[in-house]
Amino acid sequence: MADILIVDDDNAFRYVFSKTIHSLGYSVLDTADPNKVMELAKDVDLIFLDLKLKEYDGLILLEKLCSSSQHPPVVILTAFSSSFNTIEAMKRGAFDHLSKPIKRQEIKEVIERALKRSSFSSFSIKQFVEPEELIGESLPMRRVQKTIGFAAASDCPVLVVGETGTGKELVAKAIHRHSSRGMGPFIAVNCAAIPETLFESEFFGHLKGSFTGALRDRKGKFLEASGGTLFLDEIAEMPLAMQAKLLRVLSEKTITPIGSETTYPVDVRIVAATNKNLLDLVSMGKFREDLLYRIQVLQIELPALRERGSDVLLLANHFLKKHFPGSFKKLSAAAEKVVLEYDWPGNVRQLENVIRRAGIIARGQSIEIEDLGIPMEKETFDVREKEDFLQLDFFSAIAKLEKLLIEKALEESQGNRTEAARRLKIHRSLLYLKMKEHGIETLE
Repeated sequence: MADILIVDDDNAFRYVFSKTIHSLGYSVLDTADPNKVMELAKDVDLIFLDLKLKEYDGLILLEKLCSSSQHPPVVILTAFSSSFNTIEAMKRGAFDHLSKPIKRQEIKEVIERALKRSSFSSFSIKQFVEPEELIGESLPMRRVQKTIGFAAASDCPVLVVGETGTGKELVAKAIHRHSSRGMGPFIAVNCAAIPETLFESEFFGHLKGSFTGALRDRKGKFLEASGGTLFLDEIAEMPLAMQAKLLRVLSEKTITPIGSETTYPVDVRIVAATNKNLLDLVSMGKFREDLLYRIQVLQIELPALRERGSDVLLLANHFLKKHFPGSFKKLSAAAEKVVLEYDWPGNVRQLENVIRRAGIIARGQSIEIEDLGIPMEKETFDVREKEDFLQLDFFSAIAKLEKLLIEKALEESQGNRTEAARRLKIHRSLLYLKMKEHGIETLE
C-alpha cells in the first residue's frame, strides 16, 4: 500500500481529498503546515502539493522537494491555473499539475502514473514575471503548457506544429522565457520570407565585399541569437540545400560567414515551427529526414481554436482588454454564442482581428452579432441535390457520402491531408485508404 501526502491549508478540501484517496486503497497523511513537508516527504511515495499556501509559495516548496536526487513525485494542485504556474511547475520538476475541482477518476489515474516513477530530476530555477499570453484552460492547452514546462527545463531542439494562426511563436517565446536562456536574445526568422539566394547570408552572415551587394559585414542570425533562442518559423519552406547546411551547424555547433575563413562557435537553442506535415514532405523528398529528427527531439502540437471549447471566450475577452484598455466593452450573450459556435478557420489570429474590428465599430459597450461580421449561414446538405441519395442502395449511398465528405474536407483544408483527417475526426491512414478507394487525388 502506497503512502500519499496531501499538503493543503484548505481544511475542507484536504478532508474530502484524503477520503477520496483512502477510498482508492492508499494510506494518507495530510498537513497544512509547509514546515513539516520536508520531514514527512522522506516516508511517502507521492505528494499532492497546493500551489498557494498561506505562509509559503508552493513553487518554492516544490523546488526544495525536487532538489534532492531521490524524492517522491509531486503533483501540484491549484484552483487558479495559468500558463505561467503550469509551465513553471512542470519545469521545476512537478510530475503533473491539476486544477481544482478534481474528479475521482483523474485522481486515480495520476496516482497510478506517478507511482510507476521512482525518482525525478531537479532543474535549475530562474524566476520570471511575464504577461499572460498563452490564454487557455482547456485540456488541449493544459497539455501544451505542461510540455512547454518540460521543454524549458532542457536545452533540446523543439518542433512546434499546428495550423496557421494557432500561436506557434508565442509557444516559442514561452519556452525561451522559462528556460535558462531567458535573459538571452530571442531571434525569430520566417523561412518563407527569405529569398533562396539569401538564406546562407541571413543565417551565417557575410563579410563586406564577399558578394555583390555586401556593403558591410553582417553577423547573421546564429551569432545574433548566441546565448539565446533561434526560432525558425515555417521551416518547411527552407530549401534542401540550406537544410543540409543547417544540419551541419546543428551537428558541429559552428558557422563560417560567407567570405570568411574563420569558424565561429555558436551557442543557440533551436525552436522550429510549421503548419505542414514534415513526414509527408520527407516522403516526397522535400524535407531531409535527418534534419527532421534533429529538430524534433521534443514536439509540441498546438490545437486548433475550434478544439479548445470555451477558451475562445477567454481569448475574446483578453483581446478586448488588450486593444481597448480601460473600456467596458464586452460581448453580448448572443455574440458569445456565435463566437463559441463559429469554426474559426484562421484560429486565434482570426479571432483577434474579428474582436478588434468589432470593438472599433460597436456603437456602445455591448458588442452584438452584427458587429462581429462572422458569416451566419451554415452550409446545408440537400441529399436530393446530390443525385438523389434516397434512390440509391445503402452501400452506394454510403460510398457517395464518404467521397463528398472527404472532398469537402480536403477543399476546406486546401489539400492538407493531415488537417482534412482532423476535420473528419479519422486517422490519416484511413483517409489515405478512402482517398485511394474513391479515386480522390490531391497535390500534397
